[in-house]
Amino acid sequence: MTLRKIIVEENVYLYKCVTGFGLNTEIATFEITIFLENYKQTPLKINFTTWEDLYAGNPLKTGIKLTKLATKEEEFVNLNRPKYSREFILYGLKMGWDGKNKVASIDGLEVLKSLGYDVSVLYPKEGIIMVHGKEYLK
Repeated sequence: MTLRKIIVEENVYLYKCVTGFGLNTEIATFEITIFLENYKQTPLKINFTTWEDLYAGNPLKTGIKLTKLATKEEEFVNLNRPKYSREFILYGLKMGWDGKNKVASIDGLEVLKSLGYDVSVLYPKEGIIMVHGKEYLK
């Protein structure tokens, strides 16, 4: 997988997005790994745990409408867009990561909440299968 490049506050960062899901479950993962250029040993890792749609896949990879709590407006959120990688870098910097120090993985849903999104629709629900964004009982 190729690393993508982004410049934030005059620093060059490289990042990659990886998705996965649990076998025989509807739980999906989305991980963003961000490196300060030339510092691959001290990445910022942001992990998301959500549901998996049988047809559309991971909602954070394919995109989902999330409501901004302050304005009540919906925004189409697709974490593959550089806009969000920039936000995650800024969040990591605010939390003490400088690209050269090791930090623990960060809960991505908490980051989205801090950005003002209602993430309640992203939490996996036991006994529920998602098909085209609609819930069905198992």
